Amino acid sequence: MRKYIVILGTVALGLVVAVGFSMLLAQEAVPAGQVQIGGKAANVELFTLAGEKTQLHNYAGKSGTLVLFVATRCPVSNAYNSRMAEIARDYSGRGFVVIGINPNRTEPAEEVAKHAADNNLGFTVLKDPNNRVADYLGASFTPEAYLFDRDWVLRYHGKIDDSQNPANITSRDLRTAMDAVQAGKSVPAPETKAFGCTIKRVKAGS
Repeated sequence: MRKYIVILGTVALGLVVAVGFSMLLAQEAVPAGQVQIGGKAANVELFTLAGEKTQLHNYAGKSGTLVLFVATRCPVSNAYNSRMAEIARDYSGRGFVVIGINPNRTEPAEEVAKHAADNNLGFTVLKDPNNRVADYLGASFTPEAYLFDRDWVLRYHGKIDDSQNPANITSRDLRTAMDAVQAGKSVPAPETKAFGCTIKRVKAGS
């Protein structure tokens, strides 16, 4: 009898693990990005926080454009607020335009606007209400960076740096990429692994 209990328990545990793994895959499913390193981004549609339509190419810089996927409630994204603001300040005078995109269905435009003001982000933040831009680029996390040159060719994608804790930073990947793009050089590490909170996408069919 004890043998059968052990077998049943093992089977049940296996089912729980399988179901949990399936749920994890479903939660983490992200459309494959349509723009790879070296590819050119289309002039995709976005919305201002006032609900007005705008387009990605409206935010072109003479050196390039940095797109940052951001959130209001993600502790990782919030840990980067001051660093993102510093990057915008440091590179705006060097010909870059920096924009934030909030793709989370759980964070309304009014909340996004207040969050940007309260944290002195200093750069334009837009909404991606149906995740079309996040899906187009294949974004998974907040924060996540996409750096385009002045011709809208993707030159860098990934993390801002290598540590949520500023005291532990050893690699400032995004700044290195922006320096290279401005100088007309190849980015040493054009793709890195972003980390943070998963984007809260609109469910399919909703």
